[in-house]
Amino acid sequence: MCLLSFVPEKPPKRVAHKMEDTKTIQSLSWKETIGVVAADARILGLFSLVIVMGYTMGFVENFCYINMRQIYEKHGQSIGRDITICRVFLSIGGIISWFFSGSLGKRFGPDNIMLIAIFCLPFSLWLYSGGVAPEELNTWTTTGFFLAESIRSGVYATLWSTATVRLNELCPKSQATMQSLMESTYRGIGHTSGAFFGGILCKKYGTISEAFLVAGKGLLTFLLAITTMFYTLSNKELVTLQQN
Repeated sequence: MCLLSFVPEKPPKRVAHKMEDTKTIQSLSWKETIGVVAADARILGLFSLVIVMGYTMGFVENFCYINMRQIYEKHGQSIGRDITICRVFLSIGGIISWFFSGSLGKRFGPDNIMLIAIFCLPFSLWLYSGGVAPEELNTWTTTGFFLAESIRSGVYATLWSTATVRLNELCPKSQATMQSLMESTYRGIGHTSGAFFGGILCKKYGTISEAFLVAGKGLLTFLLAITTMFYTLSNKELVTLQQN
């Protein structure tokens, strides 16, 4: 059957028509794509969500293992075996989330899934800070590190796959260009600024654990404020539509 795929066949008219439609769909230039992003509040909100995720991930990925090593050294222990277990949990969380993200998005809606995923980030920052047992290193602290690793990879997998699907729904005329722009936004703006300002936070507060704790509180406050604002505005719009 694999060899049969190399036999040239004349494609039916229906397939040729689909190929023409696909070519027409992906026809926007970079300038036109940026104009679409700037004009659509939903796409701007999605890109803002990606920047928040990239900022947090950039901060965590650059400092979480340094922070864990400092905590272990502070209590006179070696991190050797536990860092390997952390990597295992990181892989497991990502695999499970990538696998179930599609079905969860269909069941609960992509917007709800992305909202839940982004609200998991402050919790992971608290776990990375050693907030479970801040004054000692015990089983609860190490379990918190393992859980934080699973949450980090799970949030990235869930949010990224769902955001890609949502972006394709919002802008079907330039799917490839939009995804490239979203990747650039995540890496170029979010991830880079997270690593940069994360270093400033660590220097200001003296320890990475304290910086993680402060960043988690700030992120939670920011997300609650933004969610409340959008919820209030959407309710006002709904009431206005019903009155009209």
